Amino acid sequence: MENLQMSRESQAAIELGDSMNDYSWNPERFAESVRFLHRTNQQTLFRTIIATIRYMAADSYGIDQRNKASHEIAKKIIESGALDEAYLPFI
Repeated sequence: MENLQMSRESQAAIELGDSMNDYSWNPERFAESVRFLHRTNQQTLFRTIIATIRYMAADSYGIDQRNKASHEIAKKIIESGALDEAYLPFI
């Protein structure tokens, strides 16, 4: 667990979480801003989003009323099979 908390990925998640912890956070503006990322980084971001969906859909994922809807939607995405053949090459 300590190695995870010290990783770049964990630090990035914490920084993103800090940015989103504000009523003025606009998910659509964030999504629109992704186009300014390098194309390879756009692919890595999408890979990260898919991994997050898979993680949040797991039965072992801790949920309460604040994130229950996200967990249930993630499960529906997984159950739909939409990600079964997801392949995002690193170019």
